[in-house]
Amino acid sequence: MKVCHTQAMKMIKEYEEQKRILLMREDNYSQVSYKEGEKKIASDYNYNAVREAVKKLDGEVRKIRAALAEANCKVVVDDFDITIGEALVMLAQMQSERQHLEGMANSVQLSRRLTQNGVIEYTECLFDVAKVKQDVSELRQKISNLQVAIDRANLTNYIEL
Repeated sequence: MKVCHTQAMKMIKEYEEQKRILLMREDNYSQVSYKEGEKKIASDYNYNAVREAVKKLDGEVRKIRAALAEANCKVVVDDFDITIGEALVMLAQMQSERQHLEGMANSVQLSRRLTQNGVIEYTECLFDVAKVKQDVSELRQKISNLQVAIDRANLTNYIEL
């Protein structure tokens, strides 16, 4: 079966949700309580069946993730001339840089305060705050462009499952 990368990721989410529900049901129904002299309530819980179902779901997820990982090493993202895998790493790096620069962009170029002993203390940024704000704006646009390019690659490229 051929599916685009985005469909494969949605399939993974669905399998993981099925596993979560299965394990939650196991937590809720794998034990019964009853009082002395009362009849034990019958349960359809089956440990081996749950283990088999989890194993099957995990296998499907591994198969899809492996196919995606292989494709991410081969499929090139338009306008960036790098693979999806590289683009995902670059995206994380750019977002980290954006977060750091946004902190710097919130600085005041020159500030002053009165110390406890009545002396005026100045604090001056050793960088141009306006330039940092401009760099943050440009970086946000690059991040957006990269995200769209990754999304496009994930929608237009297919893997065989």
